[in-house]
Amino acid sequence: MKTKLFCIIVCISLLSLALMSCGGKQSLNTLTSAELFKLGTEKYEQEKYIKAIEHFQTLVYNYPGESVVDTAQYYLALSYFGDKEYEIANVEFNRLAVNYPASTYAEDAIFMKAVCLYKGTPTHYGLDQSDLLVSIKQFEEFIIDFPESNVIVEAQSYLLEAHTRLARKYYNSGVVYDRIGTYKSAEIYFQIVVDEYTDTEYAPLATFGLAEMKFKLKEYKLAKEKFSDFMIVFKDHFLVEKAKEYIEKAAFSAGELSYKKKEFPEALEYFQAYVTEFPSHKHTKKATEYIQKINAMPQVTTQEENENS
Repeated sequence: MKTKLFCIIVCISLLSLALMSCGGKQSLNTLTSAELFKLGTEKYEQEKYIKAIEHFQTLVYNYPGESVVDTAQYYLALSYFGDKEYEIANVEFNRLAVNYPASTYAEDAIFMKAVCLYKGTPTHYGLDQSDLLVSIKQFEEFIIDFPESNVIVEAQSYLLEAHTRLARKYYNSGVVYDRIGTYKSAEIYFQIVVDEYTDTEYAPLATFGLAEMKFKLKEYKLAKEKFSDFMIVFKDHFLVEKAKEYIEKAAFSAGELSYKKKEFPEALEYFQAYVTEFPSHKHTKKATEYIQKINAMPQVTTQEENENS
């Protein structure tokens, strides 16, 4: 009997809750559009986003012809955004942009669509960033289409953040390949950063990385050129001093590599240039010794004579 009575009480309680819930929904349906909007904005300002959603949603669906409906649609989308339901918010902002293109909120809705995609993308650069690529395209289009927008600075800031996240992803991939000695693969990722994300803090790092890969691949002449270019473009960067060291090493190594390959005319040219450029460096004495050795070789004059001999 006690068990049966308990079950009846539970059923009555659940039924009462259901009726109360229905009663709440019905009460929203009896409110005017002005009342729904007023209550919805109050809930939104109190950051009670779920309640705000209920009011704005009821207004949008029950009063589609009201002049306030586009504003309600905008706040409905903002409420989902505030509740961090970015995917649904994106849908609602899109609905506003498509259904109410003449609305004063249409421009902001287009901007917020891109923001929703950005916010909905995993923050760790190692995870899927496909939506981030879409958001970048939307931010770029927004900046072109609405150059006088009140949120243009904010759009540019989001775009830079999105670029930076992807730049970091590609740059770190390059670093990983560098660490395992796969320098050609590292170059590919550093080049992506240099070509596509020049506005980010990773652009100078990737530029330096490209020069460093050339050095590690023993392409010393090209490495020297790239480090020199780095110093010109990023003259105030903290890696400038290290670039200077690499330039000296590359200049000397180019001559030494040619000497080891028995390409003596080229080696002579490299060492002579080195002594001129670095007259008092620690490698200057060694470079001078190489010059003396090469000059002591009677058969070495020019590359052309060397090839004809």
